[in-house]
Amino acid sequence: MPLMDRIYCRSFLEMSYPEQARLIDKVRTIRSSALNAARVYSKKITKSAMRNISNNKGKRKMMKDPTIAAKKALEKLSPDQISLIAKAFQNKD
Repeated sequence: MPLMDRIYCRSFLEMSYPEQARLIDKVRTIRSSALNAARVYSKKITKSAMRNISNNKGKRKMMKDPTIAAKKALEKLSPDQISLIAKAFQNKD
């Protein structure tokens, strides 16, 4: 919709129903195309985001091995506690 169409538009309520429908469709298509254009633009990666991604590649932390964490946790338990845990697993089968 060119700017001049919006400025020299009559009152919406004074228009006939077909003219109102045309104006509504016109505005609706303009808004939806603008929203789609904004959605497409938002998927692009900015330069600063690309820089941050490249800078953080070497700083990634490796995932900890769960078996090591389990062994450390079992070392802290007493033999009685370990036997109780083993019995609980045997009862589930």
